Amino acid sequence: MDKLQKKFKQQINSMVEISHRLAYLGYVASHGGNISLRVDHDIILITPTKIAKRKITFNDICIVSRDGKILFMPENRTPTGETPMHNRIYIKRPDINAVIHAHPPCLTGFAIAQSALLELPLLPEPVLELGPVLSINYEEPISEKLAQAVDTVITKSNAFLMNNHGAMILSYEDLERAIDLLEMAESMAQSVCTAKILGKVNVISCEEIINLNNVLRKRAMPLPGKKDQFHSLEEVFNIKSGN
Repeated sequence: MDKLQKKFKQQINSMVEISHRLAYLGYVASHGGNISLRVDHDIILITPTKIAKRKITFNDICIVSRDGKILFMPENRTPTGETPMHNRIYIKRPDINAVIHAHPPCLTGFAIAQSALLELPLLPEPVLELGPVLSINYEEPISEKLAQAVDTVITKSNAFLMNNHGAMILSYEDLERAIDLLEMAESMAQSVCTAKILGKVNVISCEEIINLNNVLRKRAMPLPGKKDQFHSLEEVFNIKSGN
């Protein structure tokens, strides 16, 4: 066992568990999706390219530095081609410790439709824990342009739709928390689709958004988005008093 594998054994086992859970949930197919976990200020565990998430084992996980240097690469494996995007997120969001990019069917449908509905405050829990689900412009997968495309929105929320591509969730904590948030986002997307079928999508009022700030304070929860980027949920959702 490599010394870095040994040092981060527990975290690598978590990577494997979450990879399998993504596959079990049907949030990835074939070789799609990628996940990463910051285990030190400059050290990142990341999934390899060209392997189904349901097949990932302890000895498949790659280890890279935040500036892209490969610190450990298992035999016959290379880090996902979207490593530059993950690294860029950790540089822009030093408050983030885990990133999941996947293709949950309903969220990905919203990404294909390039719908802005999920940017609205629709359900209390996602308002508090995710923030608006913001869109990232389409760029070629595994390209540097895709990595750069995150810049315009990455500080403003913890949940994103990659247009015509998939979804991405950031967590202040760990991968288990990240996948819980991804499940929350996918459930919200399904509920919104049901509301559309029934005829109307109602938005939480400005007054209720203001009240939800009290919930954040009582639970000592951080606001969605980069630390100190916002001071209230009204700012997170770009809501002006009286709207």
